[in-house]
Amino acid sequence: MRRSVHDVLVHLVGKRSLLWSTPQYQQAHRARYVLRQGLATSTKRAASTPLSDVPFAYHSPTVYVHSALDSGCMDYSRSWAWQQTLLNRRLDYQRKHRQDTDGKSIGTASSDKQDHDVNRDRILLFEHHPVYTLGRGADENNLAFLDKESDGGAGKRRRLSRKARGDGSARLAVDRLNAVCRDRSEEEEVDALASCSSPVFAPNDAPIYRVERGGEVTYHGPGQLVGYPMADLRHPPYKQDLHWYLRMVEEVVIETLRVYDIEGYRDEDNTGVWVGDNKVAAVGVSSSRWITTHGFAINVDPDLAYFDTSIIIPCGIEGKGVTSISKILRERGVEESSHPSLPEVA
Repeated sequence: MRRSVHDVLVHLVGKRSLLWSTPQYQQAHRARYVLRQGLATSTKRAASTPLSDVPFAYHSPTVYVHSALDSGCMDYSRSWAWQQTLLNRRLDYQRKHRQDTDGKSIGTASSDKQDHDVNRDRILLFEHHPVYTLGRGADENNLAFLDKESDGGAGKRRRLSRKARGDGSARLAVDRLNAVCRDRSEEEEVDALASCSSPVFAPNDAPIYRVERGGEVTYHGPGQLVGYPMADLRHPPYKQDLHWYLRMVEEVVIETLRVYDIEGYRDEDNTGVWVGDNKVAAVGVSSSRWITTHGFAINVDPDLAYFDTSIIIPCGIEGKGVTSISKILRERGVEESSHPSLPEVA
């Protein structure tokens, strides 16, 4: 039985009631799953075991899964704006209701269902137009093309600097929410926040942003499955431990690769998932009050030329390569018609 990223997330984390929709919440469908007792043992279950036959010991919160994959590629600034809009509305709700460390409200609860729906765990699934992003502490020197520019890349380095703020900077950050009217609808808020972006551009015309996730420079683009889990780690079965959470995200990818008979592994020194000396999935996360943002990017069948070291040093790691599910299967002689599509992996 084939399992997708969605199935593995359910399998690793717990019983889920999942609402699939576009970010506009259209055509929602529900499905329920169960989990094997204990998070540690859950990763050892045979893939052939039906999820419905696995006993469970606890219920985890409802998770809303919003997939924009049917809508095609989305600009990175817009998907980032969706994360920030949903995150900040949830934080506003929690401030209002003063949640304790177990995620339980100790204030006066609202009877407004729409208000309650803000305070939900979610995972957002996207496919992006070509873009490069640098993590909050990333080194601009890993943008290899800058040295070849007439000014040595000084102008672009300045706009991408970790200290760059305000108009003209290529930084996507929550402080830009100050310029957005909070009385708008979600869509209007996303539109306004996405329009605040002012990227610099690589020689291949892909925009470049600095964002608040951890990690170095990476690429997102067509043929790559990008997932942004937005989970409140104060809720069991999660842990208030970002290192643990990052390893669980990597495990989701490793389990998914096994569906295609690909053995991925973790590198002790570098985040992400590797096959041999090549990275097949990048992982970079952030959190605010234990609510996570950013996540993973699985190379299903992207144009690997965007990772060329004349443009970037992928993830700031020299001497390593980048691969994809399709490239691995192609090298094994598997027919193209048998390669999984991006929606199938999702």
